[in-house]
Amino acid sequence: MDVKTKIDPKRYGQLLIKVLPQPIESDEECERITAVIENMMGKDLTREQETLLKLLASLVSEYEDRRYPSRQVPPDEMLRYLLQNSGTKQVELSKLLGTSKGYTSNIVSGKRQIGKEHAIILADHFRISVEAFLHSNVEAKKKRKKPLAMMAGETLNT
Repeated sequence: MDVKTKIDPKRYGQLLIKVLPQPIESDEECERITAVIENMMGKDLTREQETLLKLLASLVSEYEDRRYPSRQVPPDEMLRYLLQNSGTKQVELSKLLGTSKGYTSNIVSGKRQIGKEHAIILADHFRISVEAFLHSNVEAKKKRKKPLAMMAGETLNT
């Protein structure tokens, strides 16, 4: 959304009243805001809804920066999260990548790394950064305690 594009204050105000965004201070509040974000993702949004979505993502991101110092997610884990939340099936992913079902299954399960060419296709498809799908950091492969639902805001920062 263009920053110069005006939003309707009345419509935006109505959205704010429904969601009541505020600085996030607990995991419960973060989960509540994340649920709102997930409900908005993948939909055609009005300018007011886009503005609210960016605000909510910013609040979640700021909370997670404080709560979870390491924000790196293994590429295969990110892919599984995106597949689940977008409703994309592995068969569809196989066609998108131009790979066999078995090869695709190995990528999704983390048995095969995602190559640069596939990372570009995935980043374009899911509208996130290519880096989300590349194994650039060995630490990213370590399991985290942070729920992936809390990563929703990061998909907007590309």
